[in-house]
Amino acid sequence: GLTSAPELPATNLARNCYNSMFSGCTGLTSAPELPATKLSTNCYSSMFKGCTKLSLIKVHFTAWGGQTSKWVSNVASTGTFYKPSALPDEFSTDRIPTGWTDVNID
Repeated sequence: GLTSAPELPATNLARNCYNSMFSGCTGLTSAPELPATKLSTNCYSSMFKGCTKLSLIKVHFTAWGGQTSKWVSNVASTGTFYKPSALPDEFSTDRIPTGWTDVNID
């Protein structure tokens, strides 16, 4: 029944800290802003998996890795992904959702 996500202000992330946190939250339409610039092991893995109405994500990290494994699997087919220009434009269930528009925030 979650429709609005709480703030996630942490900038220093621990291993697995947000793993699967919102997984299956089908009412969630926008993600909380993710201010961390460096990610730790699996910290965002499956974080938004199955959030079928999710259509907005804003991040501040600048490199992809295994930390975002399946994090946007089965989200909305269109949406907007806000990111630093240093983060490569890569589309998949492990990166920017396929079909979404990416917008550089700097």
